Amino acid sequence: MSIGRAYCKTGILNNKLYVVGGVTRGHGGLTPLQSAEVFDPHTGIWSEIPSMPFSKAQVLPTAFLADLLKPIATGMTSYRGRLFVPQSLYCWPFFVDVGGEVYDPDVNSWVEMPVGMGEGWPARQAGTKLSVTVDGELYALDPSSSLESARIKVYDHQDDAWKVVVGEVPILDFADSESPYLLAGLLGKLHVITKDANNNILVLQTVVQNHLTSLPSTSSSSSDNSSGMGVDPAESTTAFEADVWRVIATRMAGSSELVSCQTLNI
Repeated sequence: MSIGRAYCKTGILNNKLYVVGGVTRGHGGLTPLQSAEVFDPHTGIWSEIPSMPFSKAQVLPTAFLADLLKPIATGMTSYRGRLFVPQSLYCWPFFVDVGGEVYDPDVNSWVEMPVGMGEGWPARQAGTKLSVTVDGELYALDPSSSLESARIKVYDHQDDAWKVVVGEVPILDFADSESPYLLAGLLGKLHVITKDANNNILVLQTVVQNHLTSLPSTSSSSSDNSSGMGVDPAESTTAFEADVWRVIATRMAGSSELVSCQTLNI
C-alpha cells in the first residue's frame, strides 16, 4: 500500500480489494486516515482512490470539537455495486456516529450515505459496525446484553430502513471482549461466529429469505396488516422456527480473540 495503515476497513468489489481509513503513526502519535486505495490482483498494483470527504465532520459547531473529535471509518461493506462505509467521530473512548459515505467505482467519487442507513446501522463495541452481504442483501447484527434481544437486521434500500428478520440470536454477553462475534456469508446462508461459555468458537448458521416481501408485524398498533401500513420497520420480524440457528462447527480457542472472517471462492 502507499501508506502503512492499522485498523483499516477492507472490502471486495468487482474482484478488487479496497482499503479505507485506519490510522498511521505520525510525529504526534497515531493519526486517523481519510485516504483509501485499491489493489488489482490482475496487475498486482495498488492505486489511490479519492479520500473520504467526511462531510459531516466538517460542520462541527466549534474548532475545539473539530480538533478533539477525529473522523474514522467504522466499517465497510460491498452492496449493490458500491462500497458503503459507516463513519464515526472519536476521542478515545468516545464515539459519535455521523452516518457514513458511499464510494461508486463507476464515477470514482464519494457521496453521503442514505440517512436511515447511517443512523440505523447497528454498532458493535468500540464503534465497529459489522455487516455482511448474502445473496445481494445487507445484514447486520444488533447486539445487546440480553440474550433474547440480539437480532439480525436487513437493510431495505427502498424504505431506507433496517428491519428485523431474526428476533433471537444465541450469543452470550461478552462485555469485556473487543470482538464478541463476527458475521460471514457462505453458500447463500448467514453465519455468526461467536464463543460459548467455555470459550469455544462456534459457527452458527441460519437461512434468511423472502424477508422484504413478507414482513408481518409484531406490533399491535398496525393499522393495515395487509399492506403493512403503520408498521414500525425496526419492529417488523419474520416468523422463524425455534431452531433457526444451527451449530455447524466448533473449535477450542482459549483466550484467543475473534478478529476477522473472510469467505474465499476457490
